Amino acid sequence: MSGWGAMSSRGFADLSPPEARHAILELPTNRADYVGMLKDMGDYPRRSPIGQRIPDEHEVDALNKAAGRWRVVVLLDDARALTTAATLFSHEFVLDPMYDSGAMLYAAWHDPLIRDEHSRRLAEQAGMLVRAAPLLNATTAILAPDHLPGSWTPRPGWRKPRSTDNHRQLAAWTMRSGLVLLYWADRLNALVCATQPEVIAALDVLLGERVGSCTLEVDEPVRIDEAQALREAALGELSAAWSTAHGLARRRARVHLDHLAETLGGMAREEPRRRAWRLSLGAPSVPEPSLLIRRILNGEDPERDPPLTRRKLRRRPMALLPLQ
Repeated sequence: MSGWGAMSSRGFADLSPPEARHAILELPTNRADYVGMLKDMGDYPRRSPIGQRIPDEHEVDALNKAAGRWRVVVLLDDARALTTAATLFSHEFVLDPMYDSGAMLYAAWHDPLIRDEHSRRLAEQAGMLVRAAPLLNATTAILAPDHLPGSWTPRPGWRKPRSTDNHRQLAAWTMRSGLVLLYWADRLNALVCATQPEVIAALDVLLGERVGSCTLEVDEPVRIDEAQALREAALGELSAAWSTAHGLARRRARVHLDHLAETLGGMAREEPRRRAWRLSLGAPSVPEPSLLIRRILNGEDPERDPPLTRRKLRRRPMALLPLQ
């Protein structure tokens, strides 16, 4: 069961984001309920809480079958990307930070007291999941593992650092966020959409110097529930545009980039809400991910000489990003 499924089965999905965060923060007062929640999120007992949870081919195949062909990968904490992509793509893969919660379950079983750090992290993620509820309930958004394979990161099982941690840790985590977006977009044949400036900067490094880009204007609904309502109201027309867009993006060719941008821009309707974005097509490889993150952790320029060896991707990455 996913984190969203565990929350829905316990009634948290019907709350507002602040209410959900508060309810989760109170959950440790009843240790049995707290442990039960973590069991469901970690799919226990089918999966052991010991060791890192790694998505298998069955899970990846299920994700591929659950979504339409025109899909995008976004971060759960990027509300602007979630909202904008809801009408531009048939489905969104939303990276789930609680995919691997086994360590929290193990700690809840064995520690004398429930760790405040764990309960606060769970509450934060719960608030973001509830915010995305209109998309998750309609299956417009589908949760995907926020996971990098061991060969892509120098720190398997790495958790998001606090905002007060060393700036190198924060910068390395941002690059890790860009890498996990590209990794799952490559594996699920999807595009990337991100709006956070630091993540965009990381993606620009990963897309490479010879990136091809073109500009377009797209609709930016104000709220996630509004985006889902707009999607449902124009589903027939949008479906035709999604099919056209998928055909243009399938071969990831520079020659089709302008036409694809025109197709996406054609979905914009509300003049006051149109914003300038760019569609970028990157190189078919990325700098060696683990070494790239290590350079940032060491306080080095990630693009310094000598250049890092490159890791080949299945296809050229494509990203939809707002103009800064």
